[in-house]
Amino acid sequence: MSDDQQPVVAEITREAHARCLGIGGGALEAVEALRAELEKNPTLGRRAQSAVGDMKIYTTRLEGTAARTVLTVTYVYDAPPPEPGLIRIALVSPARFAGGGAGF
Repeated sequence: MSDDQQPVVAEITREAHARCLGIGGGALEAVEALRAELEKNPTLGRRAQSAVGDMKIYTTRLEGTAARTVLTVTYVYDAPPPEPGLIRIALVSPARFAGGGAGF
């Protein structure tokens, strides 16, 4: 990001916030740390297909801890000209692995 470019603004939607609280184990703190990082690097993660035109949807994985399961986080990066753009963390869910449950 150049000095004259405004920073990206990232937010956690109410639904994602509530989901983090339901998951527990520090999920909200982990997603909040991701939110702060996305303001510096808005295209972290893997770009997902969008059924709605040029909508930029990304998913990323947050590794688990002893207290928290692995999380999959989906966010939308809306950056029409002029910048800076807005990121909405829209979905947080426990990652599911073949042969095992996430317990949620």
